[in-house]
Amino acid sequence: MAEAPEHTHTATNGRAEFTLDELAELHGGLAPWMMLVSQRTSRAYVAAKAKNARLARFQISEATKLLRSSAKVRPQYTEAVEKFITEQFGGLRKIIEAEDWDNFDAAWEAMTVAINENHEEFDHGFLVWKVDPSAAGDLDVTPRAQ
Repeated sequence: MAEAPEHTHTATNGRAEFTLDELAELHGGLAPWMMLVSQRTSRAYVAAKAKNARLARFQISEATKLLRSSAKVRPQYTEAVEKFITEQFGGLRKIIEAEDWDNFDAAWEAMTVAINENHEEFDHGFLVWKVDPSAAGDLDVTPRAQ
C-alpha cells in the first residue's frame, strides 16, 4: 500500500503564509476572549440600566457566543461555561425579556459573584471582575421603538 502524501495546509494574508499550527498559536488562549466577553457583558449592564431591553439582550447574546467560542480554545472550561450561560445569563435574559428592572440589580450581583467564584475555582482569583460603566461609551443606549 502506498503511503499517503504529506499535506501541509497553509493560509495567507497576502503578505505572509501560515500553517494551521501557526495560526492556532497566533490565536492565543482564553485571555483575549475574556476581554471581549467582559466588554459585551458590561455593555449589557449599561443597556439594561437604561432600560434598553433590546440592546441588553443583544449584548448578552453576543457574550454567550464568545463564551462558547472560548470553550473551543480551552475545552477544559466547557462545563463551567455552559453552566454559567444557563444559570447566570439565562436568569438575566429572563429578567431582561420581562423588563423586570426591579430584580435586575440582584441578578446582576449574583452573576458578578459567580464570575469571580469561577475565577477562584480555576486559580485565577486575582482576576476580580466588575462592570465597566464606560463600556458603552461609543453607543447611544437610549431605547428605540421596535
